[in-house]
Amino acid sequence: MIAYAEVVRARRIRTTRAVHAACRRIITQSVESARAALVAAPVDERALHAARLEKLIELEAYATAIG
Repeated sequence: MIAYAEVVRARRIRTTRAVHAACRRIITQSVESARAALVAAPVDERALHAARLEKLIELEAYATAIG
């Protein structure tokens, strides 16, 4: 018989992994969107878009590194 705590722990791990994977997909889509926005941005707004893209790339790298 499997202990109840083991079942709960396994469920929590699966849920955590699924949420993390969803977050990584959202971040990846945000990076792609930010790249497109940077290309389409007016010249005077490109620095702002580049900074946003850089932060998203850092976030994507962090999310990838932790799991």
